[in-house]
Amino acid sequence: MPSSVGAYLLDVLYKLQELAMRRFQQSFERGRILLYLMLCIVGFAVSAAVLIRLVDPHDFPTIGLALWWAVMTVTTVGYGDIVPTTVPGRLVATALMIVGFSSLSLLTGFVASLLVHRRAASDAEPGLARIEERLAEIERLIRKDAA
Repeated sequence: MPSSVGAYLLDVLYKLQELAMRRFQQSFERGRILLYLMLCIVGFAVSAAVLIRLVDPHDFPTIGLALWWAVMTVTTVGYGDIVPTTVPGRLVATALMIVGFSSLSLLTGFVASLLVHRRAASDAEPGLARIEERLAEIERLIRKDAA
C-alpha cells in the first residue's frame, strides 16, 4: 500500500511539473514571463524586508526602512547607509543579494531572448510569403502543362 501511495504522489508531482513547464513555455511565448519575474522579484524584496525587520529590529526600526533596504539590495545598488549587523540579518541580506543578481540576470536574458524571438519571427514572415508565391507559381505551371 505505501508503495502505491508513493507511486501516486510521484505521478501527481510529474504531472504538476509538466503543467508548470507548459505554463512557463506559454508565458514565455506570450511575453508574460517578464511580468511574472518582476512580481517574483517584488515578492522576494517585500518578504526580505519583513524578515529583516523581524530578525534585526535594532538596525531596521520601521518597515519602511526595511523596504528601502530590501529594494536597494535586490537591485544591487546598496548605498551602504543601512546594513544588518546581526548574523541572521546578514544571512537574509546574503540570500537577497543572491536572488537580486540572479533574477536581474534572468530578467536581462528574457528581454534579450524576446527581442531576438520577435525579430526572427518578423524576418521569417516575408520569406514564407515568397516561398508560398513560388509554390503557387509552380502549381499553376504544373496545371498548365497537365492541361
